[in-house]
Amino acid sequence: MPNPWFRFKQFTVHQDRCAMKVGTDGVLLGAWACQPGPLRILDIGTGTGLLALIAAQRCPQALIDAVELDPDAAQQAAENAAGSRWAGRISVHHADIRHWSTDARYDLVLCNPPFYSGHPVSRNARVASAKHEGSLELGALLDATCQLLVPDGRACLVVPLERQDQLERSAARYGLSPSRLCVVRHQLPKPPKRVLVELARGGAGSREELVVQLASGAFSPGYQALLSDLELHF
Repeated sequence: MPNPWFRFKQFTVHQDRCAMKVGTDGVLLGAWACQPGPLRILDIGTGTGLLALIAAQRCPQALIDAVELDPDAAQQAAENAAGSRWAGRISVHHADIRHWSTDARYDLVLCNPPFYSGHPVSRNARVASAKHEGSLELGALLDATCQLLVPDGRACLVVPLERQDQLERSAARYGLSPSRLCVVRHQLPKPPKRVLVELARGGAGSREELVVQLASGAFSPGYQALLSDLELHF
């Protein structure tokens, strides 16, 4: 059984009522995407509230909206935000991003989407909704993202490497292209499985690779440096 809570250096995430638990993908995305500068941030499908909390820590001037479809997860994310030192800057909304109405526009949109497609679907409906592409397919996600970004805003996602081309083709239909890419290799010498993608209008297209664990099992220096202000053991 996963631990009902996950403690970081500056905040704790309770996750016993959330289908999607804290994992490497979400932590990496938050650490890679969230740097000081944005004033309005949106976390789509916040789950536990992890990305919103990382954004609040990393972007001290930002106001953060976090949207979650699952009612239990939305309630727990709200509690996690309320229990943090940034409670006044994080607002959690129980809503479907495809129909959510707001006048706000965002400098940064974050999403760890339900990206499995063509894989066996979990019998648990909540797990299936959190992990498998269903009603929130890439086109619908990007449509909502494009409408909510300021003209020079950026959107950051994590997807399986095998779906990178599909993401880029879908993004192009909304005038978005990769401004940064980070291919993630979870352990040497295994092949990479994930890619962190930053989309923007007129993206420049820089590319890097990040190794999480060396062949010895030790965390790589790059991974430790990226998460040094978040993870307790770094």
